[in-house]
Amino acid sequence: MRLSVTGTVFSGMGKGKYYVGHQAYQRRFKERLGYSPYPGTLNVKLEGDEMIRKLKEIRSKDGVKIAGFALGGESFSSLTCFDGELRGEKVTLLFIDVTYYNETVAELISPTYLRGRLGLKDGDSVTFSVDVPTPRQDRS
Repeated sequence: MRLSVTGTVFSGMGKGKYYVGHQAYQRRFKERLGYSPYPGTLNVKLEGDEMIRKLKEIRSKDGVKIAGFALGGESFSSLTCFDGELRGEKVTLLFIDVTYYNETVAELISPTYLRGRLGLKDGDSVTFSVDVPTPRQDRS
């Protein structure tokens, strides 16, 4: 099943660049997602209750898990990841267990610098789609 979510691009606090670009996360992304993402997130502020409901629905599903870890006295949060697409570009929606944002914000990573590749700027409306696993049918 594929769900589409719409929101507005905005600049974050710069934390995504540090964490996504961190060597230990990069290694885990490569192992679990099959690619090393551009160091940073594309932040999308959701537009309305329906979009927030969709994001909550996605979060309730089983995605690709990346376990949290500690390194050099610093803690790194666990993540749940869902593959998707934004304007033809591969993206991964991250649900970060410890984040600065609330349920109205989606954080996306990609192998490419999405703002540059797609010419995105703060205030642009975007729609991304996410592949959501569906429960298997019992065939007994």
